[in-house]
Amino acid sequence: MKNRHFPARIASRALVASLAAAGLPAAAQMMSHDFARPYDPTVSVQLGGVVNRFDTSVRLDGQTQQGTDFALEDNGLDSRSSSFQAALTWRIAPRHRVDFNYYESKRSGERTYTNEIDIGDTVFPIGATVGVQAKDQFFFADYRYSFVQDPTFELAGLFGIYGGKFTFDINAIGNAGTSTTTYNKSVSTGLPLPLLGITADWYPDPRWHFAAQLEGIKAKVGDVDGHAYVFGGAVEYMFTRGLGMGARYDYTEIKADVDKGDFNGNFAWKTNAVSLYAKLVF
Repeated sequence: MKNRHFPARIASRALVASLAAAGLPAAAQMMSHDFARPYDPTVSVQLGGVVNRFDTSVRLDGQTQQGTDFALEDNGLDSRSSSFQAALTWRIAPRHRVDFNYYESKRSGERTYTNEIDIGDTVFPIGATVGVQAKDQFFFADYRYSFVQDPTFELAGLFGIYGGKFTFDINAIGNAGTSTTTYNKSVSTGLPLPLLGITADWYPDPRWHFAAQLEGIKAKVGDVDGHAYVFGGAVEYMFTRGLGMGARYDYTEIKADVDKGDFNGNFAWKTNAVSLYAKLVF
């Protein structure tokens, strides 16, 4: 009896093993489809917070004299500031991507000076108190084309626009004997500078993504003559196909001479920024 059923058991086990072996490639394929492949057309959204360390200065010139350079962090403004940040990357086709990024910051402070200072055409005596509020808004957009692309690495050229709005509210008061001198003015300028650069992306497996970028330009656009340089890197990890997290570091340097109606002068703006964000992939 036992010998009669033995071939049947062997056959049934062989059938199960064959079906399992046949199903392994399909199962592996399903597992690989749990995560988007690097060059699949996708839209990814990054939402998180950014902490900036600032090094900024501003100078307001008059019609007859050059103003004093104010190092804003020495004028009582916080050297660190945190804010919300949002970004979007749309891979339109395997080699074509567009990116958008937005964040803002707002700081204020004041200082009493132990030397004479010049703001516009006004000279303030020793002991003048200067208050400054700085508001910055940034919008960055670019297009990237990957001219080198293999299964785990791509190198892309970048053309973009670095758009920013810098607003400085400045008030000062100084006393010389019985005479009091005051100054109150809000100045602002936009910064639409084009950028050229290169980016590199490495995808060691479907969960991990490492990125680096270098971009910048020096140009005169309208009444703004300046330069912008940006470099940084990021690492991202996907928990599921549609949800992950990332960390990023960016260094940005902007310097511009401005010659317009309400802002005649210069500003310099440097930041070291660290951001943490959630990543949503659609």
